Amino acid sequence: MPAITLGDNASNQELDFDDSLFVFETVMRVRHTEIDRSQHISFEALTALLCEARHRFLHAKGIQDINADHRGLIIDGIQLTINSRVRAREELLFEVGIEPLYDNGGHMIIKISRMYGGEVVAKARMHFISYDFHLNKPAALDKDTKAALYPH
Repeated sequence: MPAITLGDNASNQELDFDDSLFVFETVMRVRHTEIDRSQHISFEALTALLCEARHRFLHAKGIQDINADHRGLIIDGIQLTINSRVRAREELLFEVGIEPLYDNGGHMIIKISRMYGGEVVAKARMHFISYDFHLNKPAALDKDTKAALYPH
């Protein structure tokens, strides 16, 4: 199956992750409403599950969508490689981590595998930036968010 890539320079990067970067796991079951005519999960549904995994990870780290200073993290690029098709009712394990951060953002990495078989079905890298919604522009990551996301 060919790689599906969203984003500018993402197509030039290989999705090989260091397993030590994964610090969070969550399991989700594919619902019937998420499959397409071929009886496999649709691209849109898989992208929505990636967003759900991201929100669960951020919630577990105590990071709000928008904090009291009107700042939050926004996704501005996604790279997704699908290795295997997924059917309804399959349980998927989402492993989430953060690659080393820079001043105002970084990359969240997600590996998706079959819960019981362990086969990797997809990998994703989401580029995020810290954004000041009050000033309507990117902002530096605050030290608390940096420590919560990348405590290494």
